[in-house]
Amino acid sequence: MSAQPAPWVCPTCGDPLRFEILDDEAFLVAWSCLNCGLVRVTEPA
Repeated sequence: MSAQPAPWVCPTCGDPLRFEILDDEAFLVAWSCLNCGLVRVTEPA
């Protein structure tokens, strides 16, 4: 089993991420780090 970072922890700085639902019908979610400014958007394949 590989050591993957938890999805709620910033892979850059390790701080907690906060998430915001952008579109609940399309399951579009943005994760952002308040410390380093990283933003990731998840959407269904």
